[in-house]
Amino acid sequence: MEKVEVEKFHPGVRVTHWLHGFLIIGFIVTGYGIYIGSYPFGDHAQYLALHMIMGFIWVMICLAHIYFMTVTGDRGSIWISMKDIMHIIKIAKNVLKLSEDYPEYGTYDVEKKKFYKKYHPVVKIKYWVDQLCICIAAISGFALYYVSVFNYINSYLSVIGLGINMIWFRWIHFMVFLWFFCVLLFHCYLSFIPVNRAILKSMIYGKEEVEVHK
Repeated sequence: MEKVEVEKFHPGVRVTHWLHGFLIIGFIVTGYGIYIGSYPFGDHAQYLALHMIMGFIWVMICLAHIYFMTVTGDRGSIWISMKDIMHIIKIAKNVLKLSEDYPEYGTYDVEKKKFYKKYHPVVKIKYWVDQLCICIAAISGFALYYVSVFNYINSYLSVIGLGINMIWFRWIHFMVFLWFFCVLLFHCYLSFIPVNRAILKSMIYGKEEVEVHK
């Protein structure tokens, strides 16, 4: 199989990706401490302040990541299409040994000088679920931190029958935490298995040897 070495990830995409990962770890440590009331490296106020500061930084990094994805043309590559859904079905059949067919993705079109289906369809779905969870985490986190603001808004929502119980936000925030915790563990596992180590290196150094598009 013919291969060619190309730049897969822009420096800005790589930097924001790693910062995102480190912040997730920070959120897990501080968020878990706040949730169970255990503070090995400080007190409740310090953990809460650090958690919120990281939250604002996280939003800025996410916006920067979207910007770099856009200017490098990756934004178009990450959209989900009906073909991706069909490919996921084919992949599931392949994994279950029901078919030998496996869709082509992540190859490089030498003539057009661009990737052909750069991202795995499952990665695309995970990417957009992440964006949704980031928005939910930001809204629920803001409500939990600025209780007075939440109560003020909620007083008007209650008039029209849309009042929200604060406990809901706590549980929603916790569910988002579980999502990112599980994603982080699974992401690390997939990154270190032999078949994906080239992708891990490309997220560090930028370049990867990929198969040429047929």
